[in-house]
Amino acid sequence: MQKRRVGTISMAIVLIAFGILIFIAQINKVSAVELAIKFWPAVLFLLGGEILWFSYKFKGEDAIIKYDVLSVFIVLIIVFINIGIYGLIETGVMNKINTMVSAETFNYKIPNNEIEVKDKINKIVINSSNYSNLTVRTEESNKITATGSLNITTTSEEEAKKFLNNDYFLINESGNTLYISFANTSGHNQGAYNVHAHDFMLIIPEDKKVEINGGEDLQLIVDRIKGDWIIDNVNHSQIRLGKDIDAKIKAHVSNREKLRGNVKWNITETENVAKGELIYGEGKNSINILNSNEIVVDELE
Repeated sequence: MQKRRVGTISMAIVLIAFGILIFIAQINKVSAVELAIKFWPAVLFLLGGEILWFSYKFKGEDAIIKYDVLSVFIVLIIVFINIGIYGLIETGVMNKINTMVSAETFNYKIPNNEIEVKDKINKIVINSSNYSNLTVRTEESNKITATGSLNITTTSEEEAKKFLNNDYFLINESGNTLYISFANTSGHNQGAYNVHAHDFMLIIPEDKKVEINGGEDLQLIVDRIKGDWIIDNVNHSQIRLGKDIDAKIKAHVSNREKLRGNVKWNITETENVAKGELIYGEGKNSINILNSNEIVVDELE
């Protein structure tokens, strides 16, 4: 009694057909995944046709038709693995994986930018980037100096340098207010680039009102201020005060352990809020810190 294996011919035909399908997709720039999804049921037709053909051909003969389960299983595995691979390629995931494997990180310093502040400006609003570190200093001048550094992860230094011509500091005026914001580079993919805003630094006039909104880490270094400040929604605020500071600092945090530094806070606690206060000189100018997770204030001795 002879055994006839069903499934081997179907596997061979499927392999040939699937290779032709991928070749056509590459040449004509059509979706191999879409074609495979449309035509994969043909595998069932092939297998069913092979069973019918063997049954008809060896009808009346002393033969046993045995299904080649391994061949059928291999065919299905090959089909679905190829669909998955081409799905990754066509959605761009494979390119991102290749970039991650071969990528390097390059650090570049952003050139200094100097902006003259007009006499009519009495307030500066700084909208910080969510994932960046921001350092703000004050000095007796009528200009703003902006600089910083970037970490750019990409496949080559040549690719990284293509990103360096961007504008990183966006400055606009409205009435008596000057607005400073940063290009949206932090932690976002820009095509083949993964750009991290590592550090931004601003030197601003000491005689202006200032509002700082948002950001991960803020380091404020002030010798003197001659206007009121508001710092809102900064995760971690670290303030270094000069000896000549004349200001009152008011901070709102969730509990007293969030108020730190080498200073002696005057703390008032309620059920959900701890309010800290520091007074220097006559306390003519105020620094109000709101919605911060942690505040560190250090005095220069």
